[in-house]
Amino acid sequence: MSKGRTSRRCFLGFFLLVTIAILSVSNVPLAHAEEVAEAVVDATGDVEVQAEEDPVEAGGPVEEEEPVAVDEPVEEEEVPVVVDEAVVEEETNIVDEVTDAAKAKISEIVEDIVEDIEEAVEEAKKNIVSEVTDTAKSKMSEIVTQIKDASPQQKKKIAAGALGVWGAAAGAGWVLNNLGGSDE
Repeated sequence: MSKGRTSRRCFLGFFLLVTIAILSVSNVPLAHAEEVAEAVVDATGDVEVQAEEDPVEAGGPVEEEEPVAVDEPVEEEEVPVVVDEAVVEEETNIVDEVTDAAKAKISEIVEDIVEDIEEAVEEAKKNIVSEVTDTAKSKMSEIVTQIKDASPQQKKKIAAGALGVWGAAAGAGWVLNNLGGSDE
């Protein structure tokens, strides 16, 4: 198994652990339970939802209450919210630890991926160079075999053509140097 697959598998496992830890710390089940019915949270942190029974569905008689006349407006009592600072601090510490661990693991995985990419680039460079040299060698060997198989008359034509191309290139260079204008 390659190093890249092992690091990805390790990252995915760690990511799953972090996700489970965050979900277990959150109050998502409790918040959902408050919308639906009454919820009881036991000492282990499990949420048990107790649905309210409708008297009609339960099969009992439905009694209507008489409206009560109230002369004075009813004042609502404010219920003080009790926040356990130790629990909040502990949960914050746990989240910070998980976040730091996740950042460290992610940076380690990124470093592994960068190393893998660098190795792949070096390997690709080597492969490209070897392919180019192999291609050039095969083309040159084809040309050499064609020249060996050529008749003396064809060899003279090839030499004359090469000399002509060289002469044309030299003449074009002379013209550009002498008649091309000055940069002064």
